[in-house]
Amino acid sequence: MHQSGKIVAYCSAALSVAAIAGGVTLSVVFPWIGPASKATRSEAPGAVSEQAKTLPQAAVTPSQEVRALAAAVSGPDPLPAASGPAPEASAPLTPAPAAPQAGETEAPPPEWSTAEVAAALMECVNLLAPVSAQVIPLGPIRFNDCGTPAPVLLRSIGDKDKVAVDPPMLMNCPMVVAISRWMEKTVQPAARATLGSPVARIAGSGYSCRNLYNLPNERRSQHAYADAIDLPVFFLADGRRVDLATGWGPTRRDLVAGAKLIPIVAKDTGADGEADQGTPSDKMTAKPASATPAAMQASVKSAALIQGDPESASKPPAPDPLTLPQAKFLRRVHQGACEEFTTVLGPEANDIHRTHLHLDLQDRHSLNVCK
Repeated sequence: MHQSGKIVAYCSAALSVAAIAGGVTLSVVFPWIGPASKATRSEAPGAVSEQAKTLPQAAVTPSQEVRALAAAVSGPDPLPAASGPAPEASAPLTPAPAAPQAGETEAPPPEWSTAEVAAALMECVNLLAPVSAQVIPLGPIRFNDCGTPAPVLLRSIGDKDKVAVDPPMLMNCPMVVAISRWMEKTVQPAARATLGSPVARIAGSGYSCRNLYNLPNERRSQHAYADAIDLPVFFLADGRRVDLATGWGPTRRDLVAGAKLIPIVAKDTGADGEADQGTPSDKMTAKPASATPAAMQASVKSAALIQGDPESASKPPAPDPLTLPQAKFLRRVHQGACEEFTTVLGPEANDIHRTHLHLDLQDRHSLNVCK
């Protein structure tokens, strides 16, 4: 019988025996043929059959032929991995990231932990439950050291006197509560009392990952933590607009600067009310006026009399800008904000805040700032 015929016969016989015995699992067969297959797979395909042909017929046993068949079916073992460098063709198309230098570790991008996010969400639920405000919850924000674990987008405040926030401002939940109290206790009563109309809309800005005054060497602003807003304008229900740039009026800096430019001519009097008998230069002295609109008007009138312009001196004085309704309203809301926020900066603080109110809740250990 030809050799291939013998192999088929042996396989058929093996399968018949396995069927009669109830079947033999691969876990039993593989250990039996494993050693031979390992020795044979290390050779090139076809080497087994060539070796079998060269062996004498008497030396080929049935078990060897079954092993040779198993090796031929399974194929050769995969080639071992090359110990040298990979060829150029197998190099990755994209460069691998640079390894950190000695002593350096690659820091992972900062993220809020699950516990931090959960705690902030629980705080929001507790704080906003009694507040009438329309907010949109957002996902945690984290960029370097900026962001907040539970930000919201504030769209409106109030129920009876609803105040729209357009465009919506991004902030944390404690800021929503503080703004709501400020609107209810101060802003709306002041608007009705001084302007005769409630506030219907506010516009401003909230979260911004930046430093104080946008200076590179300053520390982070509270805007970077969604813990502050800038508010430059109020819109009334009757359509009027009240903005700090024009409605606040002159600041103390403006009044002091104006008083220094215009001298007040005064006589020094003694205790008996008579003019002091000194030198002429002592009798006529120029003194700066106090920083009030009335003092400024008096200094202007005195200067007109000295320069011989009675027509200018006889003109009725201009109204005090601090008594105008918009100025009174803005000063009242500024003062009321100091009761709700830990930091309040307005036109009186510096020229940077001349056009808006800055409100935040920075923890200052009871040393609040109200300027």
